[in-house]
Amino acid sequence: MIRGSRIELWVEERGGKPAVNPTMSALLRALTDDGAEASVKVPEREVHDPANTGSGPDLVLLKSATDLALSRSVAAEAAGTGFLNGASATRRAHDKAAVVATLVAAGLPVPETLLFQTGAEVSSMPEESGGWVAKPVRGVHGRGVSFHESLSDALAAPSEIEADGSFVADDGTRLLQRRAGGDEPDLKVYVADGRCFAGRKRFDAGSYARDEIEHVELEDETEAVVLGAGEALGLNCFGVDLRFDGGRPVIVDANPFPGYRGFPEAVGALRAEVGRTLEAACR
Repeated sequence: MIRGSRIELWVEERGGKPAVNPTMSALLRALTDDGAEASVKVPEREVHDPANTGSGPDLVLLKSATDLALSRSVAAEAAGTGFLNGASATRRAHDKAAVVATLVAAGLPVPETLLFQTGAEVSSMPEESGGWVAKPVRGVHGRGVSFHESLSDALAAPSEIEADGSFVADDGTRLLQRRAGGDEPDLKVYVADGRCFAGRKRFDAGSYARDEIEHVELEDETEAVVLGAGEALGLNCFGVDLRFDGGRPVIVDANPFPGYRGFPEAVGALRAEVGRTLEAACR
């Protein structure tokens, strides 16, 4: 089903160029070799009429988290354009508060989590013990994530994120989570075609752009948590960041279409997902 299809990868712009990492580049080459017309699009660089339901691509790989891209994707999906992950499910998965609520409702483990608006007067707080992580509800690539020794410090942290030329807006809403796992690196797991690609990577401001990752094998309990997250969020291609609390995994973040950096073997799994999605659309 891939041959003859038109496939677009929607991405953000970074440094004046479309943000296409090595794994995504390899996927586009593989799809082209399979006979598809595969191209890259930055939605912000186009003027688009959302009422225009004319000929679009057969399938969109939605890797952008910008407001415009997500809004446009929902409109395109309503008009019949196919998405590797559903556009509506992707949009929900970019709201970290909604993700936490969805995972909890599905019985999946997350750290204690609080939601608040920076600058607002807080009338009540839970107990202060333990470290906390503050993150924007619509944050990407670790931007705006900060670590604090106490809840008071987290609530008093600066609310503004320095502009970096991206199109992701920040309204000051923050998610606070108790910090699990101490100084251990995150366990990042990427899923495609029902397969888990897992590795440990230490978080910092630039870690999202590095391919180096320590590959690991998942225990059955951990894999079940990961796959359960995808089912709960309605995603086939996704990533989760895990940490461990008392030896048990907790989900600290989810990504509706990660970059699969450091896992070139994921290209085959992504190709399988593309083929399956195109075939389902033709039934």
